[in-house]
Amino acid sequence: MTLIPAPAPEAAGRVTDPRRLAVLRSMGLATESVSPGLDRLTAMAARLLDVPVSLASVVEHDRQWFASVRGIPEPWASARQTPLTYSFCQHVVDADAPLVVADARGDPRLRDNLAVTEWSLVAYAGNPLRAPDGTLLGAFCVGDTAPRQWSAEDLLLLDDLAAVAATEIAAQVHAARLSRANEQAEQTTRDLERQELFLQALLDSLDTGVAACDPEGRLVMFNRAMRESLGSDADPSLTPREWAARLRALHPGGEPFAVGEMPLIRALNGEHVRGVNGIMVGRDGSQKWYSTHAHPILSRTGELLGAVSASHEITERRRAERFRDTELAVHRVFAAATDTAAAAPAVLEAVITTLGWAHAELWLADDLTGLLYPVGTWTSPEHPTTVTVPASISRGFGLAGTAWDRDEPVWVPDAATDPAPLSEATALRCGLRTALAVPVHGGDRAIGALTAFGASPATQDASCVALLSGVAAQIGEFVQRRRADDLAQQLTRAQDEYIALAGHELRTPLTSILSSTGLLEDIDPDTPVGEVQDLIHMIGRNTAHMRNVIDGLLDLAALDSGHIELDRQPVDLAHLVRDACTAAAGRAADLGITVHTALPDHLPVSGSAHRLRQLVDNLLSNAVKYCIDGGRVEVALQTRDGVAQLSVTDTGIGIPAADRDHVFRRLYRSPNAVQHAIPGAGLGLALCSAITARHHGTIALAPADGQGTTVVVRIPEGLAHRPPAAAAARP
Repeated sequence: MTLIPAPAPEAAGRVTDPRRLAVLRSMGLATESVSPGLDRLTAMAARLLDVPVSLASVVEHDRQWFASVRGIPEPWASARQTPLTYSFCQHVVDADAPLVVADARGDPRLRDNLAVTEWSLVAYAGNPLRAPDGTLLGAFCVGDTAPRQWSAEDLLLLDDLAAVAATEIAAQVHAARLSRANEQAEQTTRDLERQELFLQALLDSLDTGVAACDPEGRLVMFNRAMRESLGSDADPSLTPREWAARLRALHPGGEPFAVGEMPLIRALNGEHVRGVNGIMVGRDGSQKWYSTHAHPILSRTGELLGAVSASHEITERRRAERFRDTELAVHRVFAAATDTAAAAPAVLEAVITTLGWAHAELWLADDLTGLLYPVGTWTSPEHPTTVTVPASISRGFGLAGTAWDRDEPVWVPDAATDPAPLSEATALRCGLRTALAVPVHGGDRAIGALTAFGASPATQDASCVALLSGVAAQIGEFVQRRRADDLAQQLTRAQDEYIALAGHELRTPLTSILSSTGLLEDIDPDTPVGEVQDLIHMIGRNTAHMRNVIDGLLDLAALDSGHIELDRQPVDLAHLVRDACTAAAGRAADLGITVHTALPDHLPVSGSAHRLRQLVDNLLSNAVKYCIDGGRVEVALQTRDGVAQLSVTDTGIGIPAADRDHVFRRLYRSPNAVQHAIPGAGLGLALCSAITARHHGTIALAPADGQGTTVVVRIPEGLAHRPPAAAAARP
């Protein structure tokens, strides 16, 4: 039995119908792809109907594709397609109706079909497969290699399976379309991402900082320049009030910007903003100046989409203006100043205020000691940490010593990562991160250094170096002028001192000697020596006094001028001081004075044992002399940071405050000492000062808490060309 309905007149050529083929191709079924769902259906059909062949085919204009195939021979099974010369399903499409064949060999239209002659497929039953819109796609069919009478139950089952297959195809088509839609969406997303990346790259190539916000004022975009300037990216989660607070934007006068004053917010409110100057404060406290333009962003229909701002950094321009003002201010300070130390704080304040840094120091060299000493310092009131400054620095050590030694600027970008020549621990303890030192020149040589320190890291800036170098040049010129004036004053003072010396320290004993000599000349030559012994003793005492004064002056002059070379050897200062105290204790005891010591077992230093003993003897002699009514002398020796510190304290008459700045001058005697008739020529402490200086040390009076005097001597423990550790570790 063969059941092949005749095609309706309007159905002729349905296999090659362009519309049907277009639908079929749009669904993507005419391929070699595998469908697990349809494979299960064809397997079920073969099993339930007990047939060797089961197919789900779609019919093209010249071939049939198998969406699912079971039971046909190779190579067709793997190829999943055949020419229409193997197809029974084309007749289902042409007729748009089921095709039932019991034995194709007896049918003139089918018996020459290659599926019959090559595959021996003789029995066939197939139902149409339709697209969701009803378009005929092909057939769901089964076949047998033996003639078969298909029962009504067989055909009903086949009809149900064909319906399920159509549903599976519809699901596949929907999934395929959904996949394509997803791919298109992903492609669109990728295109948008590329456009966004292109725009971001374009904005990032600008040196101008760009920021944008949405209609609610939330930041949605920063370009590279803005991110680097602020140290963070845009955060859309922040409200305008929140991001304005974090931004730390200041008016030129230092007042914070209110939210409504922000150029971006003003633009969001419809303004076109141009040339608003302000200061951005970074997380590290650094400040940068900007000039900002801002505009609203509108759609073609006028809808507000947000706002955008562009900020041009003008820090360098503002800095150049401030630098000019600073150099002028420094010039005015020096024009009115009479002393370097008095002018230094105002000069350093002007420098630090201009740079926006934390601390500055001015160091000048002492030609005799070969050390740098601080002439002035200034620390910003806004800097939270106290900055410690050592008493002196040696050549080549510390920041100032290095700039002085190299005779060139020295920049430390960040003491936390590369502190040399700073001490990392000292710098960070003082809250300092960056530093700059430039030499101060006097004539053709460096005579000191000007140093400045910042609280945050900073890369080397030629304009900063230029500012400090310009100020250092003014300092050098002023120092040279002042030194010339000081030399003239010193010459005048020296003349006065030597006139005073001739008028008192030499004239008085000379007068006494002349008087005694005159008396001796008037005495009868036969007078016994015993009767003139007092006159001879008076002449001897006054001669010895004059010799002591002259020897002291010559010794002091030789030390001051450097004409005496010190025989430097390792010296146990503790042993030397102990011996000196033992020698002085006997004399002191006769005057009712006790000598107490606090000395280490050993304290090695490098120096002249003779001169150091001379220093200690003079200090002990002074301490004993000034205890006019008995009392106590305390001698302490200790070491700290590579420096030996000797202190000699007495409970004597003390030194009035008005005289404390003069006691180390040669030939100076305190009125207090003169009033109490304490003997002396005013050379002892001057000689102590000269000996200390030749050992690269310092001598000073400690603050007086009451009666008595404390003299403190500090001497480096190492060789003369080696600095104290404290100086070498100085930031």
